[in-house]
Amino acid sequence: MDDQRDQDAGSVVTISADRYEEVAVAITSAVATASELSPLELPPLGDIGVDPEALDALFESSHDPSRRLTFTYAGLLVSLFGDGTITVSPTED
Repeated sequence: MDDQRDQDAGSVVTISADRYEEVAVAITSAVATASELSPLELPPLGDIGVDPEALDALFESSHDPSRRLTFTYAGLLVSLFGDGTITVSPTED
């Protein structure tokens, strides 16, 4: 895995989706890094009600800063931003 955890922020991982061909792959990689799991250990996004093709359509080619999507995946909060940034952080209990 090439994504890095922010050591100052606990298990927060921030990456650029632009480094990946598919937004879903970027999300899975970031969540795997934050949770210290293999991407293969995570459920497919479709299994949690997130359509990978829709993510690509919304975030891959657009750098609209007003776009934002947040959802929970593998017990972590995933936030996608229109500038291509993906942040994975612990959920607030």
